[in-house]
Amino acid sequence: MSNDLDFDSLMNGHLDISSNANEQSAYSQASLPNTKPEGVNQYLYESEKGLSLCAQLIANGDSNTPVARLLAEIKHTIEHDFLQLAKQDDNTTGAHTYAQLLLLEKQLNEIAAFPHLEKYYTVAVGGSFSAGKSRFLNSVLGCPSLLPTDTTPTTSIPTYLPLGEKNAISALNFYRKKTAIDEEALKAICHAFNERFGVTFSHLLQLISVEREDFKYPNLVFLDTPGYSKADDIINTQNNTDENIAREHLRSADYLIWLVDQQNGTVPQQDIEFLKSLELTQPVLVVISKADKKPESQLQQIINTAKQDLQRAEINFLEVVGYSAQLNKEFSSSQTVLTDLLQTVSKGKNGSIVLWQAAQIFKSYINFYESTRQIHSLTSGTIKELIFSENIPLKNKQHLDDISNKTKAQLNALATQKQVAFKIQQQLHEQITQLCELLNVKTTMQPSSVALSSSNTAYSLGNDNVPQQSLVFEALVQGSIKQLSAIADITALQGRVIKLSAVGVHIKIEEKVPTDFEIIITKQKIKAQLGDAVISDYLSEGQRVKVHIVNDKKASITVDIASA
Repeated sequence: MSNDLDFDSLMNGHLDISSNANEQSAYSQASLPNTKPEGVNQYLYESEKGLSLCAQLIANGDSNTPVARLLAEIKHTIEHDFLQLAKQDDNTTGAHTYAQLLLLEKQLNEIAAFPHLEKYYTVAVGGSFSAGKSRFLNSVLGCPSLLPTDTTPTTSIPTYLPLGEKNAISALNFYRKKTAIDEEALKAICHAFNERFGVTFSHLLQLISVEREDFKYPNLVFLDTPGYSKADDIINTQNNTDENIAREHLRSADYLIWLVDQQNGTVPQQDIEFLKSLELTQPVLVVISKADKKPESQLQQIINTAKQDLQRAEINFLEVVGYSAQLNKEFSSSQTVLTDLLQTVSKGKNGSIVLWQAAQIFKSYINFYESTRQIHSLTSGTIKELIFSENIPLKNKQHLDDISNKTKAQLNALATQKQVAFKIQQQLHEQITQLCELLNVKTTMQPSSVALSSSNTAYSLGNDNVPQQSLVFEALVQGSIKQLSAIADITALQGRVIKLSAVGVHIKIEEKVPTDFEIIITKQKIKAQLGDAVISDYLSEGQRVKVHIVNDKKASITVDIASA
C-alpha cells in the first residue's frame, strides 16, 4: 500500500480525509508503537495530522475581508482592465508592462499578508545546498532552534525572520491564504514531509514568516532562502525550482550575506556564476561557514583565495570572513565585520516604494502613446508641406489628403487610448494607496539608494525570463527633433552620456541619422528619482543609455543598473 498522500484528489476536493487517514494510519500502526516516541514529529508520525496540515496550507483565503476585497480589485484592474486595453490598442510595450504589473500584484499580496516585512530592510542569507544557512542564522540571532537545520535534500520555502508582537509562525500560499503553524509543522514541511508522504510545498507556498517577540535585530528582517543547487542535482540546474525561488527572493533583498562551506576551499565557480546572475549593486558579504573545522592558518588561506577569485570575477564584495555557528564566532582581523554590518543597516525604511514602482511601470507604457503621436505629427507636417507644394500633381495631392486624414484618425485614437491607460493608472494608484493605509504601511515616492538597488521596478526580460533592473528618468530635449522624421521608431534610440555638469546629465543620440540636439536629465529630475542617492553611482561619462523621445520637448532615458 502506498504511503503517499493523494494530493491531486485533496486539491480537487475528492478525498475523504477521515477514510484516507485510516488507511494511512496503517503505516504508523505497523511500524511504530501506539504512543508517539519522544522527539518524533507528530505530522510525520500520524498520517491524519499530516493530511490535515496539507488541507490547511492549500486552502483559499478569506475573500470577505477589506484587505482581500482591495486585493481582488487590484487583480481585476491589472488582469482585466489593463489586459483588455493592451489587447486592443497598438502599444507594443503592452506585454512587457503586463508582466511587470503581475509581479507587482504578487508583491502586494505578500505585503498584505506580512505588512511588517515592508517596514524594515531585508538581509538575505544565500548559498548552495548544505552551506549552513539555517545554522548560521540560528547562531547570529541567538536562537539555536529557530530554523530547521535538517540537511535532507528536499525543497525548502523562503523563510522570513522579523520582530513580532508575539512568537508566531505563518505560511502564505499562492491563493493568498495565511495559515498559522507550529514549529513541528515548520520542520515537517521544510524538510521531511517529502520523504514521508511524497509531497512538496514549493509550488504551493510563497513564503514562511517566523516572528519572534525577543529579536536581536528588531529593525531588520532576515531571509533564509533555499539552496540554489541540490546535492543530487548539482549539474542540471535549468529545471531546479529551488534555484528559481532563491534567485527571485535574493534579488528583492536589500542586503546579501553569501555562505560558502569551508570544504570548498574557495568560492565555487557555480556560486560565482549565480552571484553574477543576481546583478546586485550592493556589495555582498561572503562568509566561509563551518570555520571551526579548519585550523585558522588554513582558514586564512581559504579566505585569501576566495578574495582573489571574487576580484577576478568582478564580484562586488564587502569582505570575506570565516564563521562558526558551532562556536558562535567570526574569524576575521576585527571579529566584528558581521555585527558591524548588521548594526549599520539596522534601521527602518523611509517607506514602501510600491506606489513609485507602479508609476515607473506605467511611465514607459504611457510615453509610448506620446512618442507615436510625435511620429505621426512629424509625418503630418511633412505631408502638409507636400500638399502645398506647387510641384505635386493634383491627383497626388488627393492621395496625400487621404494619408493626412488617416494620420489624424490615428492621432485621435492614440489620445483616447492614452486617456484610458491614464485612468487605469490612477485607479491602481488609488487602490494601492487604500491598501497601504489599511495595512498601516507608510509609502514614499522618493526611494533610497538601497531601495533602488533591490527594486524590481523596471525589468528587461531576457531569454531566461530573469528580470534585470533599470532606472527611467524624465529628460528635456534641447533643440529641434525634425531630423528624426526619417526614423520609424523613436522609442528605443541609442544614446551616450557626454558629460555631467551642474545642470545635470547631458546625452547625445547615437544613430545613423545626424542630430544636433541635446537631451538633459536635470538635477531636479535626478533628485525626484534618486532622492539623496549619488548620481555618479548610476550614470557616468561615456555610458550608453536608451532614449525614448516622447515629444519635441520631453524624452525618457532608461539606464540599466547592472551596467551603471
